[in-house]
Amino acid sequence: MIKKFIGAIVLGLYLLVLAVAITNGPLISFQSIVLGLVGLIVIIIGISSIAKTIHLVDIPDNIRKKHVGNVPLIGGVVLFFSIIYGSYVFGVDPFYRSIIISLTPIIIIGILDGLKDFSIPVSFRLIAQILASWIVILSTNIYLRDLGDLMGLGIIFLGQLGIPFTIFAVVGVCNAFNMLDGKDGLTGSVSVVIISSLLLLLYLNGIIFSWGLILISSLLVFLAFNLSLFGQKRKIFLGDHGSAGLGHIIAWNLIYLSQETDLITPVSALWFIFLPLTDALLTMVRRLRRASTLHKPDRQHLHHLLSDRGWSDKQVLLTFVIVSVISSFIAVLSNYWNLPEYNHFFGYITVFIVLVILGTSKPENT
Repeated sequence: MIKKFIGAIVLGLYLLVLAVAITNGPLISFQSIVLGLVGLIVIIIGISSIAKTIHLVDIPDNIRKKHVGNVPLIGGVVLFFSIIYGSYVFGVDPFYRSIIISLTPIIIIGILDGLKDFSIPVSFRLIAQILASWIVILSTNIYLRDLGDLMGLGIIFLGQLGIPFTIFAVVGVCNAFNMLDGKDGLTGSVSVVIISSLLLLLYLNGIIFSWGLILISSLLVFLAFNLSLFGQKRKIFLGDHGSAGLGHIIAWNLIYLSQETDLITPVSALWFIFLPLTDALLTMVRRLRRASTLHKPDRQHLHHLLSDRGWSDKQVLLTFVIVSVISSFIAVLSNYWNLPEYNHFFGYITVFIVLVILGTSKPENT
């Protein structure tokens, strides 16, 4: 009873600060940061209880899902609440508020799909992601208008074709991050690395990336629960809506920075999201070679293959983080030093071909 009372007080103060921020503008203080983090923890604990009650949980099957117990699929929801709080309290560019609004269809469909008694077709999840991208485009008029000097022959302009191309690219990134979400901490940690690299690049250019700080803080709190730092009973998962939502957010961050600023080039996105993108492409190649359905879940992702070869979850997580740090560092340096854009593109193609040659895309007998 005492814990619930304290939690209610903290949550009330959390909402009070949000209300003050909405009415009086950004309220930036050490107290609001602490209150936000504590409030987020209280929200996670509260929503976890609700999720278990309504069966919004991930049930182990000992095939692809080998976790212990029924784990709440609420990561996307709590991140959604957290970035709303952060965006109003600390203030962000209106573009990022459009991103928050656009997450709504992804969150709703994802939650319904996670419920025990619901089964949402893959097509509905794709429609939600397409609708989310349309919301951003219609509210901001921002999309991929050019791909930069991709081939070394001059800037490739897309014109109005940039709209369907952008939607296709964003949906692809959403699903790439969703595919990556197969072990504790993978998607969250890789996302932290990517956003931190953008934070570093903007800082080197004299810009404080408030939106990035909000995302990183929110993800670190999520990871504390996801990696069982508060105990196995408090463990939570991102859920499809959380992983797809992160892909949506990061994809639109890269689009915005490449189209509305000169801080990054469009093709450097290949290096910022190197790991989820490459894993998704190689998985598609494996499925095609096995004549499998492209969207059917299997154990052909890189993290599954490494686990099947005896790698521990910690080794997989550490390896993925290191690879993401290296690829993001390449992206940061290439943009900061204004290296030719076609080097980004041909460099990525070279690495991808090498991975295929080394047998990464070879089907496994599973």
